[in-house]
Amino acid sequence: MSRRKGAEVEGSWRDRARVYVARAELTLAMEDTLPLRAVPLTPDPLTAFARSFEGLRDDLGESAEVCFDLLPLTSAKRRARRRKAIDAGQSDMGRGGSSDLAQQLQVALWGGGGSSSRRQPVRRQPTGGLRDMELRAARKATMAKLVSVEPMFSVQVLCRVKSSVAGRPQAHLHAILAAFEQWTGDNWWRTVGHRVGWVHLGADSSPWARARFDRRMDTGLFRPAKDCVVTATEIAGLLKPPTVSCAATNVARSGGVIPPPPLGLPEYRVGDPDLLPLGTVATRDGDRAVGVYLNETFFSLSAGRSRFGKTEGALCRFIALARAGHGCFFLDPHADALARVKPYLVDIAPRVLEINLAAGRQARQAGWNLFSMEGRGPEDVEARVSAVVDSFASALQWGEVNNRALTLTTMAAQSMCELALVLPPDLAPTIFQMTTILADDEWRELVLPHLSSASQGFWSTRFSKLSSDAITPVTNLIDRLRSSAAIAALLGSSRSTYDIRKAMDRGDVVLCCPAGIGDKDRLISNFFVYDLLQAALSRRDTPSAQRRPFHMFIDEMQTIDGAAKGNLAAILEQTGKFGLRLHAMVQQPTRLTRTTLDALLTNRSHLMSTVVGSDSARLLSREWGGRVAPEKNDRQPRAVHVRDLGDLERPGVRPVPRSRLRRQPAVGRGPPA
Repeated sequence: MSRRKGAEVEGSWRDRARVYVARAELTLAMEDTLPLRAVPLTPDPLTAFARSFEGLRDDLGESAEVCFDLLPLTSAKRRARRRKAIDAGQSDMGRGGSSDLAQQLQVALWGGGGSSSRRQPVRRQPTGGLRDMELRAARKATMAKLVSVEPMFSVQVLCRVKSSVAGRPQAHLHAILAAFEQWTGDNWWRTVGHRVGWVHLGADSSPWARARFDRRMDTGLFRPAKDCVVTATEIAGLLKPPTVSCAATNVARSGGVIPPPPLGLPEYRVGDPDLLPLGTVATRDGDRAVGVYLNETFFSLSAGRSRFGKTEGALCRFIALARAGHGCFFLDPHADALARVKPYLVDIAPRVLEINLAAGRQARQAGWNLFSMEGRGPEDVEARVSAVVDSFASALQWGEVNNRALTLTTMAAQSMCELALVLPPDLAPTIFQMTTILADDEWRELVLPHLSSASQGFWSTRFSKLSSDAITPVTNLIDRLRSSAAIAALLGSSRSTYDIRKAMDRGDVVLCCPAGIGDKDRLISNFFVYDLLQAALSRRDTPSAQRRPFHMFIDEMQTIDGAAKGNLAAILEQTGKFGLRLHAMVQQPTRLTRTTLDALLTNRSHLMSTVVGSDSARLLSREWGGRVAPEKNDRQPRAVHVRDLGDLERPGVRPVPRSRLRRQPAVGRGPPA
C-alpha cells in the first residue's frame, strides 16, 4: 500500500452559493494495532496546521476546518481487541507462522494462562536479515500498543475547506493533509476512498457522500468510514491548544490564565466608606463591582502603559474615597486627570484644595512658603530642611558624587528656616532667598548674626573656600522657578495658605498639578510629595488611634524617585504607621530605583497591572509567585487589570466605569486653596 498520504485529494463541487468545497476524511493506513509515530510536543506539532491556515483569505470567503472526534474505548472493547490479537497470532502459528506475539500477549495479560488446548510450543524462526528486524520491530510496536494502560479512543478525522475561487480549496486541503505527515511511523494517516484509474472516489464522490460528510462535520455525529483506534500518546499533540513552542504568527495568544477572584471578595456599593473599589469581575450573573476593605489597604502599586486604564482606575478609587469622607491627595503631572475629576467633587467643594500651576496667570493661586516656621519650633527645622533637600536630590538625581551641591542646598535651607524662626511671619524668607544667601555677600553678612553657630561657621569659613561656580547647580534651577509666574506666585509668599499637615488632620481633598514634566516641574512635584511625607512623620505627636488615614495618589511615580540614597524608600517604610496610605502609579516598575521598588513590593497590600514591558512583566510574575505568566501582561486588553490582593486570592478585574459614579453638575470650581 502506498504511503503517499495526501496525494489523493477529493474533488470540489460548486453549490448554489458559488462556493467551492474540498473534503477529506482520514483514517489509519495499516491495522490499528500498529501505532502512529509519537510526535514530541516541542516543537509544537500544531505549528504545521497553523501555517497551513495562513494562506486563507477573508475577502474570498475562505475557511478551513479540521475536526478530530474521539470516542473512548470501554474496558470490554479493549479486552476484545487483545483477545482478537491473540487468536490471530495463534491462527498464524497454525499456518506455520510465528507465535511470538500471541505468547507475549498471553504472558503480559494473563501470565501465560488460558486453555491448555490453546497453548502451543513456540517455533523459533531464524534471526537475521532486514525482513526479520522489521517484523520484530512491528511485533514490539503492536505489543506496546495492545498492552498499554493509557486511554484509547476510536477516532474520526474530517477536513473541509471552502473558497469562492475554484482550485483554492484543493490547494489548502493539500497543505492541511501534509501537516499529518509528522505522525508517519509504523502506521500513518491516509484519505478514505478508492482509486479508479486516475479518479479518486472519496468524501466528494457523490451527493450522498457529501451530505453524509457534512452531517457528521456539522453535528459531531460519530460514524467513521473505518474503525481505527489510537492511544492518548499517539495523538497528544492534537489534544491541546497551541503552546509557546508554536512558531506560527496567526495563533491567538492568551499568555496564560488569570486565577479567578476570591469567593469572599466583598461587593462594592457607591458611597461605602469601608471599601476601596477595585473594579468589576465577571460572574455567572453578570459583572459585579467588588472592593477590598480599607483596613487591609497599606500601599498599592499600579503598573501599565499609557491609555490602558491605569489612571482611570486610580481616579475611580480617588473619587470614591473623597466622596466617602476620607482625606485624599492626588498628584497629576498632566492636568487632564484633575479636569475630569473635579465635576464629581462639586458637592464637597469646601473640602477641596486645588493647586494647579497649569491654570494660567489669571487663576487664583495659593501661597506656600517651604520655609515657613509659623506655629513651629526649632525641633521642626530638620524635617523642613530634609523635605527641600530630598526634593532637589530626587529631581536632579543627585548622588554621592554631588556632595558639594547637597551641602550647599542643605546649609542654605537650614539658614532660611533659622531666619524664619526669628523674623515675623510676614517677612519669612522663601525658597528664592536661597539664591540670595548663596550669591549676595552683603546680604549674607547681614543675616549671619541671626543664624546658629553651626551655620555661621559654615558661611564665614568654609563657604569662602569654595569655587565661584559651586553654587551654579542650585541657583540655576531656582532662577528657572522664578521665571514662571505661577510658580513665583505659589512659592514667593512669606505666609502659607497651604498646610498639608492640617489638610491630613481635617480629611481634606488636595488636587495638585505642576505646570508640566520638565526639570522645574519635577522639582515642584517633589516639593509636594516630600512635604507630605514629612508631614506624615510629624504625626508622632498624635496618638496612633487619632491618626486619621490619608490616601496619597501619585501618577508617574518615577518622576519623584531620582535620589540615589533611597530617601523615598526609607520614608515610605516609616509613614504607614502614621496613617499615610500610598497609591502609586507607574508605566514600568523597572524605572523606579531598586530601593524604592523593594520598599513598595515589600509593604504593598495590592499590586495591579495592565500591559507592561517584558522586564516588568517578569518582575511582576515573580512577585505573584508565578500564578500569572509574564506573557499575560503583554497581551491584556485595555482596561483589564491583573491584581494581587495580598493575603486574598489573585483576581483579574476591570476598573469601575465612570458612569457608575454619581456626577455632580459643574456649578463652579469651589473656593480657592
